[in-house]
Amino acid sequence: MKFVCSLLIIAVLTSAYLPMLNPGSFWISGFAALTFPIFFLICLLTWPFWLWRKHKTHFIYISIAMLLCIRPALNTWALHLSPKENLTKEAGSKDFTLMTYNSSSMGLQAYKVNQELRSAIFQQVAAASPDILCLQEFYTNDKPEMSHNIDTLKLIGQYPYHYFTHDQLSWNTWHFGIALFSRYPVAAAMTILCDSLAQGSGRSFLQADVVIHGDTVRIFSVQFTSYMLSRDELRGRQIFSLGSKMKATFRRRASQVKQLASLVAASPYPVIVTGDFNDTPASYSYRHAAAGLQDAFLATGLGWGRTLSYLSPTLRIDYILPDKHFSIEGCRVLKMPQSEHFPVISRLSLKKH
Repeated sequence: MKFVCSLLIIAVLTSAYLPMLNPGSFWISGFAALTFPIFFLICLLTWPFWLWRKHKTHFIYISIAMLLCIRPALNTWALHLSPKENLTKEAGSKDFTLMTYNSSSMGLQAYKVNQELRSAIFQQVAAASPDILCLQEFYTNDKPEMSHNIDTLKLIGQYPYHYFTHDQLSWNTWHFGIALFSRYPVAAAMTILCDSLAQGSGRSFLQADVVIHGDTVRIFSVQFTSYMLSRDELRGRQIFSLGSKMKATFRRRASQVKQLASLVAASPYPVIVTGDFNDTPASYSYRHAAAGLQDAFLATGLGWGRTLSYLSPTLRIDYILPDKHFSIEGCRVLKMPQSEHFPVISRLSLKKH
């Protein structure tokens, strides 16, 4: 019992505190963050057992370990028993809605469009009707017989304004990158290179200054470097390849996080960071990218807030992070069973000066 208790305490503390180290120089910290929710839950579920078996010392040690892990735990789970999921804007209010979604190339799979998924994306956008829509892994094609997704989304969402990073061009008409659609004027927008090794979405940050009810807001839509794992790697058949690829990803992602934090700090306007971090709330990436910002799901939601549909129910990797100038009126993760990622939508308002 003593050995099991000691092992569990070491595991949960390691998974909580190692991610404070930069995985770019200490790669094992990147792995540790992925295991934190599992070890913390085991501690929580076995906590009554130690008391029931009258292992008072073990019970105290486990309790102290969990208390020391409160911060990453509160970043991982939202604890509102009555979640604020109302996204309806009140008449005359200055609320607005923003949705972020990794669209998985708008249903493009092996260079063929999955029409079921593409239609589901359009239906979700029409149903949610966000005022501002941020799409990572976006794809559009200029050929008339192909998928001109920009024109379709502008029509469906009634978006007169948009910006597209155009991170990758293939065969002259196939475009990949990050896109923003807005019902509010986009005063300025730019593509900021963040990873020259990446192809398509994830190569750059999208920065847009949007004028909302007379106030300018700076929005960053980002996708931090993905692991890009193959099926064999996911199934553990290529352990060495898996480890090597993940270590390289940690280094590139750490650099992107540092760059994004500098851009946020330099903004002359209120900021919203949104997108796919490809990392969990216990990670170095989240800790530094979200520093000084609010988390829309944590501020209003309940539970995991899972945004990745496979691998593990613990994976919340898509975020809406407004700064302190905003009030968060509501947030919801929209379940799309046929999609790899789930959209996250939030209702926000600028605080009165």
